Order: sequence, then structure tokens, then C-alpha cells
Amino acid sequence: MYLYFMYHIPLLPFVSFLAIHALVYPRIKKPTLDPEVANHYRPISNLPYISKLVERIVARRFISHATEFNLFPPKQSAYRQFHSTETAVLSVHNDIVRAIDNRELSLLVLLDLSAAFDTVDHHILLNVLENRFCIEDIALDWFRSYLTGRTQSFVFGDTTTEAHTVDCSVPQGSVLGPLSFVAYTDDISGVVERQHGVSLHQYADDKQLLASARLDRIADLRRQLSDCVVSVKNWCASRRLQLNTDKTEAIWFGSRASINNLSSRDRTLIIDETTITTTDVVRNLGVLLDSELSMTQHVAKVASVCFYHIRRLRQIRRRVGQEVTTRLVLAMVTTRLDYCNSLLAGLPQSTLEPLQRVQNCAARLILNLRQGDHVTPALKQLHWLPIQARVQFKLCTLMHGIHNSQCPAYLSDVVQSVATTSTREGLRSAATTNYATPRLRTRFGERAFSHAGPAAWNQLPETFRQAQTQPHFKRLLKTFLFNAFL
Repeated sequence: MYLYFMYHIPLLPFVSFLAIHALVYPRIKKPTLDPEVANHYRPISNLPYISKLVERIVARRFISHATEFNLFPPKQSAYRQFHSTETAVLSVHNDIVRAIDNRELSLLVLLDLSAAFDTVDHHILLNVLENRFCIEDIALDWFRSYLTGRTQSFVFGDTTTEAHTVDCSVPQGSVLGPLSFVAYTDDISGVVERQHGVSLHQYADDKQLLASARLDRIADLRRQLSDCVVSVKNWCASRRLQLNTDKTEAIWFGSRASINNLSSRDRTLIIDETTITTTDVVRNLGVLLDSELSMTQHVAKVASVCFYHIRRLRQIRRRVGQEVTTRLVLAMVTTRLDYCNSLLAGLPQSTLEPLQRVQNCAARLILNLRQGDHVTPALKQLHWLPIQARVQFKLCTLMHGIHNSQCPAYLSDVVQSVATTSTREGLRSAATTNYATPRLRTRFGERAFSHAGPAAWNQLPETFRQAQTQPHFKRLLKTFLFNAFL
């Protein structure tokens, strides 16, 4: 497997990274943060065009090389085809729902790394690329030239600092920097999963630890997670990274009765000399997860933000016209309604109603209707699926990806085709493209993707499921759901 993943790169002799200079601009992490605090800013490197062009070529070949030999961690979802923040959160959500259905409590720990991209040690990174990713000779020399000899200046307002040599870090704003960080932290999965038996989900520098147990084993579970976080902290120190335990969050998931049975001691996690108190709600890759997975706070937050943008767009509706208003609504409102909406499967209509009101209000805004006008004709005219149908659309799209091997392995592993089920071998159902739905204890378990995905897929006509390309499948699916819901 010791191959050059870059076989012939004619640009290499003409592009020297020894003289690459970056202009670093501070960008505030969130609009709600205090702009007077320096830690609230993220350093973004503005790099030359030719640098990013060559980085893109190398990144594609590096990803192809790592994918061919399965070198990336299975549950690392950043910068990989068919992987996304939604698939990452959906996997965590599925594990939690199945645990609750099994009368278990789940403890999720969201780790925070301080300035993770800025503390990457170049020598360690090159060693990882050589020994873990089997990159050597001219390819390794290219990475060495890419990392060494870089300089940067910081720009704030009209002031630019002198050039400083970059002895560590990978540049944020580059193409290859985030991918290099993924490779740099590749073997953390061995520490978490193999040494401690804890599930690890990653998206770039976001690390999530998840473990489940019955109520009578809560003490053992807390000890298991505490030991795991300490091991991660020691691993970070060996990689010149710093785990910020002050910003690390933890949350219990379970039924209301199980959560109420937790003692005050059970609601803490001791990491060395730091005590982490569990919260009732956490923000995980843009999704608000509460301890009972009711999703009410997430729905309320999405609706609030969408209504804020609709009020702003209403002020300019007459000036920009219907076409521009439609584009702005799709960009600022609809994208928020659709983000991670696969997690809303199985929720009651009362929970989804705020999102439906947002969509109704957006339709009235585009078509310049009054508040009391009936909205169903407007949705038909815009060819918009209602919220519940959009959830079904997302589930079926994910299942189509699974059916055609265009999905993360951690999603395809939680569902099983009826044709491959040994108990149904020889039956008529084994000749279909149906997927098996797992046995559940409660109605709550139907919200897990392992059940909701196959249930939505099995309702589709057989001819729809045989669509080879996803664009073709989406066209058929939208027409089917449009006729079913409107």
C-alpha cells in the first residue's frame, strides 16, 4: 500500500510553497458574541489563488487515496463524499433513540479543543502522513514544503502587522488545512473506542463521546466516560493539542422518568480536577438537543430565526419583486427549515406546527398575500412540500443513498435490506427492495432512523426505488409526496 497518491503533478516544479504568505483576518465566531473579546474571533487566512488551486488538486488525490484504503475513521464525517453534519447528528440521534427505547440512559460528551487548527505540530503531522497514510518520497516532500517556510501577517482594519514565520498550525481558509487536521487526529478513535468502548463521532475538530447503560449502571457509565475523557486529554497533550474542559459539555438523554431518577451526583462528570455539570440542552453541529429529545427548543429556535428573516424581507418586498424575494426566502428561510429535518421524523404535528407557520408565512410573502388568505393554493403554486412531507423527502433521499451505496457506512450499518435477512429467505418479500424495520418496545423508538428510514422507503412504489440517479429519484419522489400531501 506504500504508493504515491500523487503520481504525476507537473505543477510541482513550478509552485514553491517556501514563499507562501497569508494575510490573516479575524472573523467573529458568532454574531451574538462580544466583539471586544479576542477569544471570540477565528483567524482566517487569505491565501494566493495559485496556492489554493494546487491545494485542491492535492486534496482530491489525498481523499481518493485515503478512501481507497479506508484510512479515514469510519465516523469522521468532515470533507468526505456523502458525509455531512446532518448524517453525523443523525447517527448520534439514532443511537440515543434506540437506547431510550431499550430503557437505557445515554450520556453525550461534547469535547472542545482550544484553537485546534492553530496548534498542529508540523513534525508530528508529517510523521502521521508517512506512517499512518503511507505517503512517502516526492509526495511527502511536497507536504513538507507546503508546511514549512510559511509566513503570515495579521490584518485588522487599516493596520497590517509585520510578517511572522509560521512554525506550527494549518491555515484556516485553506483547502488542505482542515483535511490535514483530520489526518492529524485520525488515531483518536483507537483511544476512545478500542480502549474504553465508547462510541466516537467526529466532524473535523468536533468530537462527541456517547455511551449508554441501564439506570443501575449509571456509576459505571460515569466512570467509563470520565476515564475516556482523561485518556483523550492525555492524547491531546501528546499531539500538542489542548482539551478545554471548561467548555466541554455533557448531557443525559432518557425518558422523563429516568432523567428524574438521576441524583445530583449522577449529573456531574469529574475530569481530573474539573467538574462538568450536565445540562438540559446542548447545541450539536447546529441542532439543539434536549435531554428528552422532544426537539421543541430546536423547532422554536429555527422558527424564531426564520421569522426574523421574513420580517426583514417584508420591508424590501415591493422593491425587489417576486423573483428576487423567492430566491432570498429559499436561501435564508427554506434552508433552515430543511437543515437536519430528518431528526424530526415521528414527532407530533403540534411540535412541527411552528415550522409550518414559518413556511406559510414565507409563501404569503412571496405571493404578496394577506394574512387571512388560504395558504394551500399558494403552496401548490410554489410547488412546495409541507413540513411533514419535507421530512419524508429527506428520509427517502437518505435511504436512496443507502440503497445505491452512496452514504456513510455508519448509516448503512443500522438498516438491513429484506433480501439479505436470513429469516425471510425464499419469501415473496425477499424479492422486493424493502428494508426491514427493527422490533421496538415503544412508539418513541419509531423516531430512530433505523426505523423511520425503512418505513418511509417501504411506502414508495417499487418503480421509484429503482431510479439509478438521485436527481431522477428526487423528481419522482417530490411528485409522489406532492400528490399525497397536497
